[in-house]
Parts: sequence; C-alpha cells; structure tokens
Amino acid sequence: MHGCSGLCAWNDHFCWPGSCGSSGITEDCSCDSGFTKVSYSETTCQPTQKPSINTCNTKAIGPNGEKKRAMSSKSSTHCQYLADMYGNFKPSYMTYDMVIDLHIYPSSSRPYFIAESRFGLREASFYIERRDVRGKQGFLYVKVMHF
Repeated sequence: MHGCSGLCAWNDHFCWPGSCGSSGITEDCSCDSGFTKVSYSETTCQPTQKPSINTCNTKAIGPNGEKKRAMSSKSSTHCQYLADMYGNFKPSYMTYDMVIDLHIYPSSSRPYFIAESRFGLREASFYIERRDVRGKQGFLYVKVMHF
C-alpha cells in the first residue's frame, strides 16, 4: 500500500518523458536523460537544457524619441557581446528584440495516451544594470515576460 502517493495514469502526463517504473507511482519517477524530476503537487519531468539567446538587440528611447542602441563588440549578436551605452542620456523606456533557440528531443517515445507534446519557454527575465560615469553601479529594473 502506498498511502496517498500519486499514480502514473493514462489521463495525466506525470513522469513523461520518463517512466514510473514497476511501482506505477510518481514518486518513483525516473526521467529521461536531459530532464529532471520536479515534484510539487504533481511529479513532472522538466528539461534541463537552457535556451540559447542568439540575437539581443537593446535600444534606449529618450523623452524626445532619440535612440541609443547597444552595439555588439564582436561580429556575434549574442547578448554577452553587447557593448555599454555611453552619453548624457536619460531613457524614458527600453526596447528589446531577442531571438531564442531551444531544441529538446526526448529519448523515449510518447506513450499512446499523449497525442502531442511541446517544449518551450514560458517566461524570461531581464536584469538591467546602470552605471554612472564614475563607475558606481546601480540596479535599474527586472523585466519578466510571460509567453
């Protein structure tokens, strides 16, 4: 007897991609390679692979519509290569254009009761740092986007 342990059943998608093993309960879930077991009110297998941000265009827009763009210091458009913006400029708002790649391929085949599956991003966070001309660091804001 397993008490109130959740069962892996045809009508829920617990423990996939993975297997509940011979016990049939979610606490014995073993996730496929590239996934990790997460248990809250249910046991699920979540991807461990991080997305790749391939393009990161950042613009600061001033009160009169003037724009400053963070330019890449290399030929790459990845965020880590963006150079700092300099100047006597107080932005009214910022814009961000990003291209993010995430490719996930489960190693096990889908059970017959799962018609389709999709893996992707649900949210992204931006941490913006401000630094004055003397090098004093300041935290500007965090922007969380939900998809």
